[in-house]
Amino acid sequence: MIQFRFFDPHPLLASFVQSIFLVDHVLEPDEGSIVGQYPPTPQHCVFLYIKEKFQAKKVNDTEFRFRPKTVVVGPQVTRMELTVSHDYTVAVIGFRPGGLFRLLGIPMEEIFDDGFDGLELMGSDINELVDRCAEMATLEEMHQRITHYLLGKLTKIKDLLPIDKALFHMLNYQGHLPITQVADLACLSLRQFERKCKERLGLSPKVYSRLIRFSNAYRLFERSETPNWSEIAYLSGYYDQMHFIKDFKEFAGITPTMMEEELKRKPLRFQKEIRF
Repeated sequence: MIQFRFFDPHPLLASFVQSIFLVDHVLEPDEGSIVGQYPPTPQHCVFLYIKEKFQAKKVNDTEFRFRPKTVVVGPQVTRMELTVSHDYTVAVIGFRPGGLFRLLGIPMEEIFDDGFDGLELMGSDINELVDRCAEMATLEEMHQRITHYLLGKLTKIKDLLPIDKALFHMLNYQGHLPITQVADLACLSLRQFERKCKERLGLSPKVYSRLIRFSNAYRLFERSETPNWSEIAYLSGYYDQMHFIKDFKEFAGITPTMMEEELKRKPLRFQKEIRF
């Protein structure tokens, strides 16, 4: 049995939090462990492993390792594989572009392309939050507890700047706004904008735009039982197959058709329900 709950943020959190997403999954006795793919997304997140820790590895690593109770994921460009072997409950706090930077106050380049222990980056109260959520009977109660925790951080959040709104426009327009236009929205020169992007996103504006398009394509793929790759590429804003396959190979590590075969072997679809 699996439950998904997707919550929009409290109005006071909406300038830096994009969503709170909860998954509760009880494996059948004969299911054994399940492996799922987690390619890069443009969304920075904090994962709260409420019932059971996940095991994870980068796609080119040989061994899985247990993740901490809370994991902070900033800029990601490498596909991960995640595995679970029992029933699990996971809460994902998804941040607006620049939102995790505003919460942590550290350049996103410092947490590049890996999962980092939330205890080290956010303090002991984030693990206490996981423990409190584990006592809750419903996903709604967990959501309320997470919201209460985030509301308590409002006095520490860095100010919302024009660049944060401009980065959200990049995401909202699926990475299709010209970089110079986004820099103008941010009230910055192109060079200043590129430098601030590295600080807030950990990526250059160009790579971030490509990652947005790739992520849109991958999530469309996970939602389709019989994917039409040409249609997925078109709906994600790719104007030719060459650029689509190039981005897919860079961020997923394999071609679209190879990923289709991979999903048949490892059927857990972690990003099917995500939206941003």
